[in-house]
Amino acid sequence: MYFFLLSYPILGAGIKFIDDAFDEKRFNVNIAYILAPILGVLWAYSMVINSASATILLAILLGVLLKGKIDNYAHLAGIGIIFAILIISGVNILIIPLIILTLSAIFDEVGNDFIDKHKYLNSNKILQKFIGYFFDQRWLTKVAVLSIAVIGIIPLYFFLAMILFDGAYLLVRGISNTKTILPKVVDTVEEEDRITSYDI
Repeated sequence: MYFFLLSYPILGAGIKFIDDAFDEKRFNVNIAYILAPILGVLWAYSMVINSASATILLAILLGVLLKGKIDNYAHLAGIGIIFAILIISGVNILIIPLIILTLSAIFDEVGNDFIDKHKYLNSNKILQKFIGYFFDQRWLTKVAVLSIAVIGIIPLYFFLAMILFDGAYLLVRGISNTKTILPKVVDTVEEEDRITSYDI
């Protein structure tokens, strides 16, 4: 149990670090290249040692793959390592939960794209704000994990592991966002100084 409560947030944080290193240029790309295979090994190991974990993590992988969200070489390298280890080691998958969780992951990605496009998080309407929060935090997959745990198919602590996974992902996103705000603040201060000097 404790291993998954540690590995899941590491995986969530690592994924977002790599995403923003390549997509947003907010983190060091060389570190992302080094991090990707390490995450790949940890991801695969977290699947090999437990069938419930294998089902959850494979569903997340399938969700992003089917939505075409794998768009950089670091992630491709990590996924290649994951599948190579899984093929060699073998892994037990819970088929029905896998289907449910994969569909949930896909709908989370679709919903996340939708709320970004329509700026639901910035809406003044309560319903749109809730929908925005729900898909921004990818709650559909977490609710699906909780439901499967409640009926006894997987241990309940995997719901907590998913909370930690997404929490770490969002934490890195928050850190990443500050990296884009700080230069703008500096630019604004410099611009104000320049205007003031011209006025003088």
